[in-house]
Amino acid sequence: MTLTHEKIEKIIAAVYEAGHFIAGADRGALGVKSKTGVDNFVTKYDVKTQEMLVSSLGKIIPEAGFLAEENGVDTASSHKLTFIIDPIDATTNFIHDLHHSAVCVGVAEDGMPAAGFVYNPFFDEMFYAVRGGGAYLRHEGGERRLFVSDRALSDALVGFGTVPYDRKEADRTFRIAKEMFLHSREVRRFGSAALDIVYVAAGRFDAFFELCLSPWDFAASSVILTEAGGAITDISGGEISVFDKTSVLATNAASRDEALRVIKSAS
Repeated sequence: MTLTHEKIEKIIAAVYEAGHFIAGADRGALGVKSKTGVDNFVTKYDVKTQEMLVSSLGKIIPEAGFLAEENGVDTASSHKLTFIIDPIDATTNFIHDLHHSAVCVGVAEDGMPAAGFVYNPFFDEMFYAVRGGGAYLRHEGGERRLFVSDRALSDALVGFGTVPYDRKEADRTFRIAKEMFLHSREVRRFGSAALDIVYVAAGRFDAFFELCLSPWDFAASSVILTEAGGAITDISGGEISVFDKTSVLATNAASRDEALRVIKSAS
C-alpha cells in the first residue's frame, strides 16, 4: 500500500472536517431535493461535503481519481489510486435528524480495496483501516483495535438494508429478514450500510445483508471489516468489486456459512 502514515492522518483529518460540517448543519435550510428512484434524496450538505472532500483529498494525493455519489464525479478508471466517496451515508436519517449517518472515504489501489474511513460525527466515532494494518476505532481521544465477534448465527444480531430506492426487492428482502430473525437472536435495520458493516467489524453486529448497494455504500467499510477478521461477499458468497453495484453479505467467520444457507433458502 502506497499510503504513508502522514497521508493517512491527513485523510482522517479531512474526513473529520467533513463530518463536523454535517453535524453543524442548519436544520432549517437543508435544501432537500429528490433524485432518481423512490425516497432517494440529496441535500445541499451532501453536495457541499463532497466538494470539500474532493478538494481536500485531491491536495493530499493529487494523482488520485475519484468515484463519488453526488454530481456524477467519476474519474476512477484511469488512476492507480481512487477515492470512493459517500459524503453522507444515510441521507434520509440526516434529513430526519436521526444521528446515524456517516462520512465515508474508501481508497482503491489498482482496483482493489486498500483503505477505508467511516466517520459518524454525531457519536464522534472514526472507524478506519489500511490493508494489512488492522482496523481501528477512534473515539473520545482514544483508539482501540477492532475484531469481529465469534458468535454463531443462532446468537447473532443481524443488520440488514431494504434497498429503499428499488422497492421491487422488498419481498425478497423481508423474506430473508424473517428467516434471519428466526435463525438468529434478533435483526436490526438502521439505514446506513456503511455503519452497519463497520458494526460487524466492531462486533456490535455479527452479520449484515442488503440486496443492492453502490460502491460508495460499502467500499470504505469493506476494508475495515476484512482487517477486523470478517468477510464481505455478495449474498451468494461470490467476490465483489468496489466499482460495481452488488448485493452484500458481511459476516464474522462463525455466522457466515449459516447466513449463506438462510439467504439461499429464503431467496
